[in-house]
Amino acid sequence: MNGTFSDSVLDAHAIDADRDAEVLHVSLDAVLGHDATIALLVDEFRKRKLSVWDRSRVLFVNDHFSPAASVERANISRLFINFSRELRIDNLAIDKGICHQLLVEHALCAPGALIVGADSHTIMGGGVGACCTGMGTTDVLYALATGSTWLRRPSGIKVRFTGSLPPHCSGRDVLLALLGQLGEDGAQYRSVELYDHCSKPIGQDDRFAISNMMVEAGAKFGVFIPDQVTIDYCTKRDGKAPRPLPLPSPGAHYESTIELDLSALTPQVAKPYSPANVASVREVDGTKITHAFLGSCSSGRLEDLRVAADVLRGQQVHPEVRFVVIPASMKIFKEALRLGYVETLTEAGAVFNQTSCGPCGGIDKGLLGAGDVCVSTSSRNFRGRMGDVASSTYLASARTVAHAALSGRLVDYA
Repeated sequence: MNGTFSDSVLDAHAIDADRDAEVLHVSLDAVLGHDATIALLVDEFRKRKLSVWDRSRVLFVNDHFSPAASVERANISRLFINFSRELRIDNLAIDKGICHQLLVEHALCAPGALIVGADSHTIMGGGVGACCTGMGTTDVLYALATGSTWLRRPSGIKVRFTGSLPPHCSGRDVLLALLGQLGEDGAQYRSVELYDHCSKPIGQDDRFAISNMMVEAGAKFGVFIPDQVTIDYCTKRDGKAPRPLPLPSPGAHYESTIELDLSALTPQVAKPYSPANVASVREVDGTKITHAFLGSCSSGRLEDLRVAADVLRGQQVHPEVRFVVIPASMKIFKEALRLGYVETLTEAGAVFNQTSCGPCGGIDKGLLGAGDVCVSTSSRNFRGRMGDVASSTYLASARTVAHAALSGRLVDYA
């Protein structure tokens, strides 16, 4: 045991008497699932005549096929919805947003919570100091029935942020800079523990963006050490302060430490075809695009929409660019409507779509054709991920995406 943050959370949830064991049987605070993955376990769940251990601690979300764009996907969605209602799941969200965003909008996702989900980006709950991780369908079936799972204790990587985030950068740029250092497997089954020592703390939306894509480096957890930002967010969300914050031991041992001075950060992109193929925007300045996408669980939050609206206010999207915007949840969409961001972006030529996963996973509402070049706030840019295998995607921040949508090319605006 190394005394890391994840150690403290796992120990607090341990069912086994031997807490020094490498593999622990642990209780769970919540289980997350969505239509595309939960549908895979329905037959087995029914065959075994199982029941859910606690309906109030399950969050099921219809977000991948929302609304369904084919008969096949409509049938998957219907199977999922019927199953959820059959189980009388308390927290069933249909067409309300992307599951990972809805999780962090829910009080179940609290500092020190241990949560598993049937999707790799469940890790995003680490933005509020929860240890959250994705699992396969069989493991989630066990978790649903028992409220527990088995986890090997991960070693830790400490990331220490200092300085201050420049006004032209965001959490997406921080995340991409980290991925550039770690590579696609540099945090394989590690707990990446994020310490904010910046002179101006990293904002909550930026923290979600950073935690969300730690899985692209293979991390089991990507968790911010809870602090005042965490307290403020949870208090506003829940109407009360969170329970006492869990913390790592003062002498916690980490496998490695990364120091990142945010003051020196410049806008970043991930070039095709890997989230870890990172370069500065300056290096790809002038690259022509045909599509721009602002959305997905790794973005599409209120701050992203604000930034894009500020860039495009009073101007027009380039005539050769299709700019698709999908807010991460209906709550965000309604707030963006109230604040005028939707009107500003729509007047500039952006196309708003139903809050859902959409083109990020090559599902619908903005897919790429052969030869298309997209700059996107989505989580992955593997070949064919967002459409035709002959298309290509650059991952970037909302600000970079908005500037590219305006100019028709990637622009070094810093």
